[in-house]
Amino acid sequence: MKTSITFLGFLGVYFLSAHLVWAEPTLTPEPPLESRLDWNPAPNGLLYVSCDLDGNHRADFIAALSIITSYYSPRTLGEIIFTHAQNLVFHVDYPMDRYYYIASTSPLFYAIDVNEDGTWDAMCKDVSRDGVNGNEQFYDRPSGIFLEGIETTPINSALGN
Repeated sequence: MKTSITFLGFLGVYFLSAHLVWAEPTLTPEPPLESRLDWNPAPNGLLYVSCDLDGNHRADFIAALSIITSYYSPRTLGEIIFTHAQNLVFHVDYPMDRYYYIASTSPLFYAIDVNEDGTWDAMCKDVSRDGVNGNEQFYDRPSGIFLEGIETTPINSALGN
């Protein structure tokens, strides 16, 4: 009897863990600064910060921050950081001055690139901008990797070509 209960317990743990392994990707808390690989401002007013969670030097976590302001300035980085202490400061050095991007500290969007191919696999939005804590909402699946069972129609056939 004791062996049967133990076996059923192990069987239950096995099935629960198997479900977790095959589930869709989940967000992890925002990674530390050391994991940042690159950043890129976009015309939509967001600054994309790419991070590497597994240490292979390829982006697998992207945070999209709102750009509050951006400008050229001959002031030093320390002066700009002091002026905008409540925000994040990114800069590009030029020979005579710097171009600064002042961004919000909490991302508006998070994206995950599971297979690290450069196309985001899942996006979540954080309307309350309080960090990854479980209240993020699903936003999009740009790569379509998690769209099993959904039929897609080729663009040419939809247009009648």
